[in-house]
Amino acid sequence: MQTILVIITFLLAAGYLLNKFVLAPFLDKQKASVGTLDGGNTKCGKSDCGCH
Repeated sequence: MQTILVIITFLLAAGYLLNKFVLAPFLDKQKASVGTLDGGNTKCGKSDCGCH
């Protein structure tokens, strides 16, 4: 029983790290490159941009 809990905890941790460092930057890069001239680095159009 304890081995199963260790395996589940390890898989959850590995999945989190995979999502955080491998999948998330890849998906953010795809989303950010569409629609702005500077590759998604602008904040204009949002309420917290500070330019209004």
